Amino acid sequence: MPQFMSDAWVAALADRLNDSAAYKNAGKGWKTTLALAVLPEPEKGIDAAAMVIALEDGTCTNIARIEGPGPYEAEYVIRGIADNWKKLLTKEVFPVPAIMKGDLQLVKGGTTALMMKMNAVQALLDEAGAVPTEYPA
Repeated sequence: MPQFMSDAWVAALADRLNDSAAYKNAGKGWKTTLALAVLPEPEKGIDAAAMVIALEDGTCTNIARIEGPGPYEAEYVIRGIADNWKKLLTKEVFPVPAIMKGDLQLVKGGTTALMMKMNAVQALLDEAGAVPTEYPA
């Protein structure tokens, strides 16, 4: 089972996105780049990293894992600690409340514009949550 945000995990997500009828439908008409970043937690052995996803019309056109704290070349950058990403991907929390409460931070990109594409964001997160994942302890 791939570790969260590993190269294997990121590749599996790309495959899921491109095979997903739900994402294809939800992402129609949206062209963007989205960076989902994990904040460093040295006490847990977690380094800063992100995956930068290029999305166009319901297709993942490129995806890359980038080590380090950024900056990341993306229209939207959302960051948070690994445990909060786990809660999001396992549907313990949902994107809008997680961002509003500060569990995840939208550090680049407009909140309103992102909220208008929340169906596509949620479909992407649904696919990410379906990737078999080993999360950090």
